[in-house]
Amino acid sequence: MISGVFITGIVFLWFAAGEIYDYEDSYDLAVSGPKTDVILVLAGGKKRIPSAVDLWTKVREMKPKGESEPVLFLSGVGPTAGPETLIEQGVPKEIVAHLNRQNVVFENVSENTFQNAEIFSSFARQRGWRNVVLVTAGYHMRRAHFILKKILDPDIEVWTKTVDVHHFDRNEWRKDEYAIRVTLLEYIKWLYYRYSY
Repeated sequence: MISGVFITGIVFLWFAAGEIYDYEDSYDLAVSGPKTDVILVLAGGKKRIPSAVDLWTKVREMKPKGESEPVLFLSGVGPTAGPETLIEQGVPKEIVAHLNRQNVVFENVSENTFQNAEIFSSFARQRGWRNVVLVTAGYHMRRAHFILKKILDPDIEVWTKTVDVHHFDRNEWRKDEYAIRVTLLEYIKWLYYRYSY
Protein backbone atom coordinates (compact mmCIF):
# COMPACT_ATOMS: atom_id res chain seq x y z
CA MET A 1 0.00 0.00 0.00
CA ILE A 2 2.71 2.47 1.04
CA SER A 3 4.82 1.64 -2.01
CA GLY A 4 1.80 2.23 -4.26
CA VAL A 5 1.22 5.67 -2.76
CA PHE A 6 4.93 6.45 -3.09
CA ILE A 7 5.00 5.40 -6.74
CA THR A 8 1.85 7.41 -7.44
CA GLY A 9 3.46 10.44 -5.81
CA ILE A 10 6.62 10.09 -7.90
CA VAL A 11 4.60 9.73 -11.11
CA PHE A 12 2.56 12.81 -10.19
CA LEU A 13 5.71 14.84 -9.54
CA TRP A 14 7.28 13.63 -12.79
CA PHE A 15 4.39 14.95 -14.85
CA ALA A 16 3.33 17.96 -12.75
CA ALA A 17 6.66 19.52 -11.78
CA GLY A 18 7.08 21.16 -15.18
CA GLU A 19 4.34 23.56 -14.04
CA ILE A 20 7.01 25.75 -12.46
CA TYR A 21 8.20 26.63 -15.96
CA ASP A 22 4.71 27.72 -17.11
CA TYR A 23 5.22 31.46 -17.21
CA GLU A 24 6.56 34.07 -19.59
CA ASP A 25 8.91 36.86 -18.63
CA SER A 26 7.10 40.15 -18.23
CA TYR A 27 10.07 42.49 -18.59
CA ASP A 28 10.48 44.37 -21.85
CA LEU A 29 13.64 46.46 -21.79
CA ALA A 30 12.47 48.79 -24.56
CA VAL A 31 9.22 49.62 -22.77
CA SER A 32 10.09 49.39 -19.08
CA GLY A 33 13.83 50.11 -19.08
CA PRO A 34 13.58 53.86 -18.44
CA LYS A 35 11.12 53.28 -15.56
CA THR A 36 13.20 50.64 -13.81
CA ASP A 37 14.19 51.64 -10.28
CA VAL A 38 15.95 48.48 -9.17
CA ILE A 39 17.16 45.16 -10.53
CA LEU A 40 16.85 42.47 -7.87
CA VAL A 41 18.98 39.39 -8.39
CA LEU A 42 18.61 36.40 -6.11
CA ALA A 43 22.15 35.12 -5.90
CA GLY A 44 23.13 31.51 -5.60
CA GLY A 45 22.84 30.13 -9.12
CA LYS A 46 25.11 30.20 -12.13
CA LYS A 47 24.94 33.19 -14.44
CA ARG A 48 22.45 35.14 -12.29
CA ILE A 49 24.80 37.92 -11.19
CA PRO A 50 26.45 38.51 -14.61
CA SER A 51 23.00 38.50 -16.26
CA ALA A 52 21.68 41.05 -13.75
CA VAL A 53 24.75 43.28 -14.17
CA ASP A 54 24.36 43.12 -17.95
CA LEU A 55 20.73 44.18 -17.63
CA TRP A 56 21.68 46.94 -15.16
CA THR A 57 24.19 48.30 -17.69
CA LYS A 58 21.55 48.41 -20.44
CA VAL A 59 18.97 50.09 -18.21
CA ARG A 60 21.55 52.60 -17.00
CA GLU A 61 22.31 53.58 -20.60
CA MET A 62 18.58 54.09 -21.31
CA LYS A 63 17.90 56.37 -18.34
CA PRO A 64 17.28 59.98 -19.37
CA LYS A 65 19.94 62.43 -18.21
CA GLY A 66 19.21 63.87 -14.82
CA GLU A 67 17.28 60.80 -13.62
CA SER A 68 18.71 58.59 -10.92
CA GLU A 69 20.55 55.47 -12.01
CA PRO A 70 18.94 52.09 -11.46
CA VAL A 71 20.01 50.20 -8.35
CA LEU A 72 21.53 46.74 -8.57
CA PHE A 73 20.32 44.77 -5.54
CA LEU A 74 22.19 41.51 -4.96
CA SER A 75 20.25 39.46 -2.42
CA GLY A 76 21.69 36.60 -0.41
CA VAL A 77 25.29 37.03 -1.56
CA GLY A 78 26.94 36.01 1.72
CA PRO A 79 28.74 37.91 4.47
CA THR A 80 31.97 38.67 2.56
CA ALA A 81 30.41 39.90 -0.71
CA GLY A 82 31.61 43.09 -2.34
CA PRO A 83 32.80 44.40 -5.71
CA GLU A 84 35.39 41.61 -5.94
CA THR A 85 32.50 39.12 -5.85
CA LEU A 86 31.23 40.55 -9.13
CA ILE A 87 34.66 40.20 -10.73
CA GLU A 88 34.86 36.58 -9.49
CA GLN A 89 31.47 35.99 -11.16
CA GLY A 90 32.85 37.19 -14.50
CA VAL A 91 31.65 40.80 -14.50
CA PRO A 92 34.21 43.02 -16.32
CA LYS A 93 36.22 45.35 -14.07
CA GLU A 94 35.22 48.42 -16.10
CA ILE A 95 31.54 47.68 -15.34
CA VAL A 96 32.27 47.14 -11.65
CA ALA A 97 34.01 50.53 -11.63
CA HIS A 98 30.65 52.20 -12.43
CA LEU A 99 29.01 50.69 -9.36
CA ASN A 100 29.09 52.72 -6.18
CA ARG A 101 27.37 52.79 -2.79
CA GLN A 102 24.37 54.59 -4.27
CA ASN A 103 23.61 52.15 -7.05
CA VAL A 104 24.56 48.73 -5.66
CA VAL A 105 23.38 46.89 -2.57
CA PHE A 106 25.12 43.72 -1.36
CA GLU A 107 22.46 42.19 0.88
CA ASN A 108 24.35 39.56 2.85
CA VAL A 109 21.93 38.48 5.59
CA SER A 110 19.18 36.46 3.90
CA GLU A 111 19.54 32.69 3.59
CA ASN A 112 16.40 31.74 1.64
CA THR A 113 13.89 33.17 -0.82
CA PHE A 114 11.43 34.29 1.85
CA GLN A 115 14.16 36.23 3.68
CA ASN A 116 15.34 37.67 0.33
CA ALA A 117 11.84 39.10 -0.16
CA GLU A 118 11.42 40.38 3.40
CA ILE A 119 14.71 42.25 3.45
CA PHE A 120 14.22 43.61 -0.06
CA SER A 121 10.75 44.82 0.93
CA SER A 122 12.16 46.98 3.72
CA PHE A 123 14.67 48.55 1.31
CA ALA A 124 11.92 49.16 -1.27
CA ARG A 125 9.77 51.01 1.27
CA GLN A 126 12.68 53.03 2.59
CA ARG A 127 13.92 54.08 -0.85
CA GLY A 128 10.56 54.44 -2.56
CA TRP A 129 11.17 51.91 -5.33
CA ARG A 130 8.11 51.27 -7.48
CA ASN A 131 9.46 49.37 -10.52
CA VAL A 132 11.42 46.19 -9.84
CA VAL A 133 12.96 43.64 -12.19
CA LEU A 134 13.38 40.22 -10.59
CA VAL A 135 16.28 38.21 -12.01
CA THR A 136 16.64 34.54 -11.16
CA ALA A 137 16.74 31.08 -12.75
CA GLY A 138 13.74 29.59 -14.54
CA TYR A 139 13.17 26.84 -11.98
CA HIS A 140 13.10 29.45 -9.20
CA MET A 141 11.11 32.24 -10.87
CA ARG A 142 7.50 31.27 -10.16
CA ARG A 143 8.06 30.76 -6.45
CA ALA A 144 10.33 33.80 -6.09
CA HIS A 145 7.87 36.06 -7.94
CA PHE A 146 4.94 34.71 -5.93
CA ILE A 147 6.66 35.33 -2.59
CA LEU A 148 7.89 38.77 -3.62
CA LYS A 149 4.41 39.89 -4.72
CA LYS A 150 2.93 38.66 -1.43
CA ILE A 151 5.43 40.59 0.67
CA LEU A 152 5.92 43.82 -1.29
CA ASP A 153 3.46 46.69 -1.17
CA PRO A 154 0.71 46.08 -3.75
CA ASP A 155 1.51 49.21 -5.76
CA ILE A 156 5.04 48.00 -6.59
CA GLU A 157 5.39 46.62 -10.11
CA VAL A 158 7.47 43.43 -10.31
CA TRP A 159 8.67 42.33 -13.74
CA THR A 160 10.48 39.04 -14.36
CA LYS A 161 13.65 38.36 -16.34
CA THR A 162 14.82 34.74 -16.40
CA VAL A 163 18.44 33.67 -16.52
CA ASP A 164 18.78 30.92 -19.09
CA VAL A 165 20.46 27.86 -17.63
CA HIS A 166 20.97 24.72 -19.71
CA HIS A 167 18.43 21.94 -19.00
CA PHE A 168 16.20 24.15 -16.87
CA ASP A 169 13.15 24.71 -19.01
CA ARG A 170 9.87 22.95 -19.59
CA ASN A 171 11.21 20.65 -22.31
CA GLU A 172 14.70 19.89 -21.04
CA TRP A 173 14.61 19.30 -17.29
CA ARG A 174 13.87 15.55 -17.50
CA LYS A 175 17.05 14.95 -19.53
CA ASP A 176 19.54 15.76 -16.78
CA GLU A 177 19.87 14.14 -13.35
CA TYR A 178 20.73 17.39 -11.58
CA ALA A 179 17.89 19.27 -13.31
CA ILE A 180 15.43 16.52 -12.32
CA ARG A 181 16.46 16.76 -8.68
CA VAL A 182 16.33 20.57 -8.61
CA THR A 183 13.01 20.77 -10.47
CA LEU A 184 11.24 18.23 -8.27
CA LEU A 185 12.48 19.91 -5.07
CA GLU A 186 11.55 23.36 -6.36
CA TYR A 187 8.09 22.14 -7.34
CA ILE A 188 7.49 20.85 -3.81
CA LYS A 189 8.60 24.24 -2.42
CA TRP A 190 6.34 26.01 -4.94
CA LEU A 191 3.35 23.94 -3.81
CA TYR A 192 4.11 24.69 -0.16
CA TYR A 193 4.20 28.46 -0.66
CA ARG A 194 1.33 28.49 -3.13
CA TYR A 195 -1.04 26.79 -0.69
CA SER A 196 0.34 28.25 2.54
CA TYR A 197 -0.10 31.95 1.71
